[in-house]
Amino acid sequence: MALVDQFAIQLWSVRDVMQNDYVGVLEKLAKMGYTGVEFAGYGGLSAQEMKQALDTNGLKSIGSHIGLSRLTENLDEEIAFHKVLGTEYLICPKANINTREDTLKLAETLKPVIAKITDAGFKFAYHNHAHEFVQSDGEYLLDILFRHLPPQSIMELDIFWSSYAGVDSLAYMEKHKDRLKLLHVKQIDQNKRCVDLNQGILDFKDIITRAKAWGVSHFILEQEAFEVSSLVSVKNDIDYIMSLEG
Repeated sequence: MALVDQFAIQLWSVRDVMQNDYVGVLEKLAKMGYTGVEFAGYGGLSAQEMKQALDTNGLKSIGSHIGLSRLTENLDEEIAFHKVLGTEYLICPKANINTREDTLKLAETLKPVIAKITDAGFKFAYHNHAHEFVQSDGEYLLDILFRHLPPQSIMELDIFWSSYAGVDSLAYMEKHKDRLKLLHVKQIDQNKRCVDLNQGILDFKDIITRAKAWGVSHFILEQEAFEVSSLVSVKNDIDYIMSLEG
């Protein structure tokens, strides 16, 4: 029995080929076996055009990475767009925080955004990079952020970046299991490079098995670098994930 039966992809992973053939790439991803997408831009498509492309290919809109400026200045547009798609999560993909003060300011900025997202029927999530694992008084900035965000805020842990920062990612996942619902499946090698899932040091059979037990809802591939082409890598990645037995 396959370890996962649903596997999504952050479309940033195929940004090089989507520029000229957005809908065509969605079709290719669906044929590979991907069941859901997480957006990083919309390729100029209207909400109705995007909905048709997703429906035609049997893809679900899991979430969308929406820059902080759009979350604060254009949230009504994003909400209207994603109402059409039936998207589950609206996600802040990063913020430039370096100190406790930066982090507390970000929390205050996000509070009204989160309230509006929640009132509209979506869930809010925050996606980390490595810099949120800087410590202030022995506490990660990411921990400080979530301690000051509303309790319905969801963590989307990017396990590449937590590993890059030297964090015990499994222990961190367990610590935040009540908020951790989205996991970015991204591989790291001994030289801290992003590589295909079957080439690095992270044991995704163990990670996914534990994450499922801790209540993670969606596993989402993100790949930032590739040796041949993005489409070759993401095909390798889903083949590898679907070969894992649980």
